[in-house]
Amino acid sequence: MNRSSLRRLLSHRAIRCLLSLLLLLCLSATGRAQTNNGGNNNGGGNQNNNQQNAGGITIDADGVIAAPFRITQNSKQLNQRRLQAIAAQSLPGDVNQKSEFRKISLVQLEKVCQEFKEKNQPLPAEIQYLAGLWRIDYLFVDREHNDLIIAGPAEGFAANAQNRVVGVETGRPPIRLDDLVVALQSQDRGLITGCSFDAKPDNLARMNEYIRRTNSASSTATATTRFKTMAQILGMQDVSVTGVPAGSHYARILVEADYMLKRISIGLEPSGIREIKSHLATLRGGGNSTQRWWFTPLYDAFTTTADRDAFQFSGQRLQMMSQEEFVNQAGQRTDAAQTRLSTTKYAQQFTKYFSKLADLHPTFAELQSITDLTVLAALIRKERLDQQVDWPHRFFSANSEYLVPVGNIPKQVPTAMNYKKAGRLMICLVGGGVTVNARAVVNQTEFVTSRDNSLDEKKAVVLERDQEKPVRWWWD
Repeated sequence: MNRSSLRRLLSHRAIRCLLSLLLLLCLSATGRAQTNNGGNNNGGGNQNNNQQNAGGITIDADGVIAAPFRITQNSKQLNQRRLQAIAAQSLPGDVNQKSEFRKISLVQLEKVCQEFKEKNQPLPAEIQYLAGLWRIDYLFVDREHNDLIIAGPAEGFAANAQNRVVGVETGRPPIRLDDLVVALQSQDRGLITGCSFDAKPDNLARMNEYIRRTNSASSTATATTRFKTMAQILGMQDVSVTGVPAGSHYARILVEADYMLKRISIGLEPSGIREIKSHLATLRGGGNSTQRWWFTPLYDAFTTTADRDAFQFSGQRLQMMSQEEFVNQAGQRTDAAQTRLSTTKYAQQFTKYFSKLADLHPTFAELQSITDLTVLAALIRKERLDQQVDWPHRFFSANSEYLVPVGNIPKQVPTAMNYKKAGRLMICLVGGGVTVNARAVVNQTEFVTSRDNSLDEKKAVVLERDQEKPVRWWWD
């Protein structure tokens, strides 16, 4: 084969690869989540909730998602002293203390929220951010006092330079009350929650027609031009959120995590983790399928007591799954018979270092938190723990307007694209998604009875009450 023939062959393969790989840019994702507040609707408006543009994305009044600045990262450069100073001024002294084992009574928390509502007062920051709790490690059942108690590490918190509330030492965002309420409401209905980005059918049809008309040999420069044209034809992707209020912070986190996963995977944003490069950087030429990835929960076995009145959470909470897909001329997607090794390896590498990534990126840390909350709510429902302690949580179930601030609803996201030269091949890479099926997690994950007394001892400490002190909604 002469050089001219080889060039035409390579260019033809380049076009086929580009056209096939670009078709599916945004995959379905189940998981709850969405916009950062913008202010509460409770009359006074909860403070510290004006975060419509906090974090790594913005959602404008028309619902268009954008990434105006590079992915924000937790680091010592976020001016820890400034955060500590703000926290010292704005939080009660005891809330601002670091704790490895902070306890929160869900029953008392609801009562306190109801009291603020009856007084027509906004909720203080320590309630909105659950006294600085940033991970759920335990759930305790206090049958004697009709209570459910969650526990885990906590610290003081403040808004960083990106207007995102984070812990003053770890930089991890604290768990939010509105996310807890949304989780409880969704699991009361047994919902699988999520988001999806989908190309408009008309644009997919136009894309296929463009592919048919231009699928011929060309130079690398022409292939690049065609690639950019395809992205313009696909245009804006429709964003949909299921199972949760589309304007909630919970929904925003799912959308944001999905969007950032795409940008990292196609090399538009650095992960900040040496071990996690973009998938685009690892690919070589060849093939005409498209890759998709999505997050699903990943928990180790739940440890419990013989009486099932204490539960310990463990595991990194999330993993990244992969699947190769083919897209035909009609824009229909089907799973490939096999998934290429590079796709599988990338998902495995991302999963292996996800905890490290979450320590660095607040978005992924919050994705861990809302997964914890969803699994917590599903566990309470599965074990009927709320019935055991006679806690109908009616206020949490019926007061979304007061408890769940609503921001702009995400409706559209621009087509995310990138390419590279591999020999003479231009390669496009796409993918993403989040699926949180909490009911499946608690039904399929193993429950192991503790073999030592450590969990019983922790339970005894938590349930021991000082009768001379008033009941609080949180304590250390």
